[in-house]
Amino acid sequence: MFQDFQPIAAIATTPTGVHQLWSLTQTQSTPLWVPQSLQDAVEPLQATSLQFYDKSLKEHVADLWASHRSLVFCLATGAVVRLIAPLLHQKSSDPAVVVVDEAGKFVISLCGGHQSRADQLARLIALQIGATPVLTGAANRAGLPGIDVLGVPFGWVKGEGDWTAVSAAIARQEPAQVIQEAGSTLWQAHLPEGHPFEVRSAKCEVRSRSVSERVSERQEPTAQIWITA
Repeated sequence: MFQDFQPIAAIATTPTGVHQLWSLTQTQSTPLWVPQSLQDAVEPLQATSLQFYDKSLKEHVADLWASHRSLVFCLATGAVVRLIAPLLHQKSSDPAVVVVDEAGKFVISLCGGHQSRADQLARLIALQIGATPVLTGAANRAGLPGIDVLGVPFGWVKGEGDWTAVSAAIARQEPAQVIQEAGSTLWQAHLPEGHPFEVRSAKCEVRSRSVSERVSERQEPTAQIWITA
């Protein structure tokens, strides 16, 4: 279930947090890191997945950062933000960061929603523990794929270009032209009503239009994506 996100490290700082992440670590062979000071409190669990750290949490997270693809915290979101802020480098290499609240009601995709697939990880964890995933990206709100990770399941690789500007245009629901001359077109079938894409073949023949096509006809595309071999 979580193989694509390994290695994962789970981190809790209270007995309540340990219990919230417990099922995740037991079914996925994920280490659950807790402070040494909690050893007596969690000893009844007698779990091989429990690992103890004796450094400060800030130092320990820094140690885990470079060697893990995903970090799952049961900690206040603000505290996690302060912990990871000095470690953030670039979206393409930073790990996915997901936060579970101590009540076990919400799973928040905090960092790396698209490129590190934190959004998908948050959904899976929420399914595992019976919580609600919280995804705040504009693409999620609109039901659109993250354009910078479009086609990853098909083995597509992002090329050069101003992906930040393209993503921003799509988030604003501005017309975006997609010229596809290679690869699967299955992704088009999952676009929601009113999507901003106008998909054309390499010969510029329209292949897929949204219900907002009348707007697109009056407005030049503000973004263009080429899908090629």
